Amino acid sequence: MALGAMASAGAAPAARPNVLWLFTDEHRTDSLGCYGSRWARTPALDRLAAEGVRLANAVTPAPVCGPARMAMLTGKTCAENGVWYNLTGDPPDMDCLTRHFEEAGYRTAGLGRNHWCCAKAPFQTAWTKHVSPHVGHFAYAKEHDEAAYDVVKYPGEPYPWIFGGTFPADPAETSEVECIERGKRWLEEGDGRPFFLRLAFNAPHTPVSTPAPFDTLIDEADIRLPGAAETASPAEPAWVGEHLRRSANGTLLSPEQVGKMRRYYYGLVAWMDHILGELLEWMDARGYLENTIVVFNADHGTHLADFGLVQKQTFFEPSVRVPYIFWWPGGFAGGKMLETPVETRTLLPTLMDAAGIAVPEELRGLSLAEALRKGTEPASRPVYSMLTLQSFSELDFADPLMMVREGPLKLTVRFDPDPCDLVLVDLDRDPYERENRVDWPDYADAAQRLLGLARAQMDAARPRYG
Repeated sequence: MALGAMASAGAAPAARPNVLWLFTDEHRTDSLGCYGSRWARTPALDRLAAEGVRLANAVTPAPVCGPARMAMLTGKTCAENGVWYNLTGDPPDMDCLTRHFEEAGYRTAGLGRNHWCCAKAPFQTAWTKHVSPHVGHFAYAKEHDEAAYDVVKYPGEPYPWIFGGTFPADPAETSEVECIERGKRWLEEGDGRPFFLRLAFNAPHTPVSTPAPFDTLIDEADIRLPGAAETASPAEPAWVGEHLRRSANGTLLSPEQVGKMRRYYYGLVAWMDHILGELLEWMDARGYLENTIVVFNADHGTHLADFGLVQKQTFFEPSVRVPYIFWWPGGFAGGKMLETPVETRTLLPTLMDAAGIAVPEELRGLSLAEALRKGTEPASRPVYSMLTLQSFSELDFADPLMMVREGPLKLTVRFDPDPCDLVLVDLDRDPYERENRVDWPDYADAAQRLLGLARAQMDAARPRYG
């Protein structure tokens, strides 16, 4: 990939930049070499990070799909926009920030795993597809014998999630490749206006079905998650054990299954990196990367039997922390890593600011554009993530759950309706979240301050959580 030749210093171009937003699902940071993984095979995304700006501590606004996507599209927290779980029955009738790009003369498209929870379409052109006809969320198609593809499934109830297996057909038949091909055609249909293209991929979300040879690319022996995080945390909030673990119990998998699950997951990320690298090469060869901001991020992370869990919906780091990379030679700094915790809710205000589009006054503080231009740390501000467990109705648990973070301190709280089940961790001293310091005298002031911030967010919530 010849992107390095474009990464030259200079002033930001005068014309409005194009935007390519590459968006994955259930994507852990430890699957990327640029985030320090020793077993990752991700040269394309690592190159973007090396030539751009990587946010080391980016936090999802919600560790579940629909609410995270809606928060990014609106710039508003779940409490502010009212979307706390997937497929909410009352989608908000509010504009997405992508409208401002349309008004500024952009062509916009959102292709792939869209899964937004809003009454108004965020993009002028939309195409939605989550998975291929060969592998559904819980089963391979009838013509494919799952035993022949080494399939690993969740052994508990109620969902037989596919956590690993080899893709049973030509990789060209995956939803991810189809999304990219549709994106190419949309670019070729351009009319001279700047473009805003979001390509949203199901991978590495379940079903984790990895095309060969990437299914065996990474040796299971090379995958070493931190030993301290391999079991349930003593600081686990009560709602995790009492509710979430009923459908996401990682201890139900055998060590052999866990090893396979991890190999297939990290291999699928390597395959995604491969096809994204091919896309970027294709765009570069045709001039589509000239004056183009490329941003890569994910809606949330996932568990791979660490913390004794599978899937997402927790505030532990593997679930709530996500990759977040910006690339714009001449517009943003190159080769920088920023440590300040940020929400990915900052994405659209940042892109608007960078493109010279006015950011709504109440969202201006979210823009990272100045920090990205200079390669300097952004101003520190509270970081939020929140959800309810209603995305999967069998849990039948509607209490709002919230995380608020300042620097290394992270408080999680359940509202019932008063705050309860408080957990405070200090990531600098306890990176694997084993100790609840909420009652430690040295942390009393911090706990009260963070709790006050969480209460203020609940004050903004829609009436059903009032």
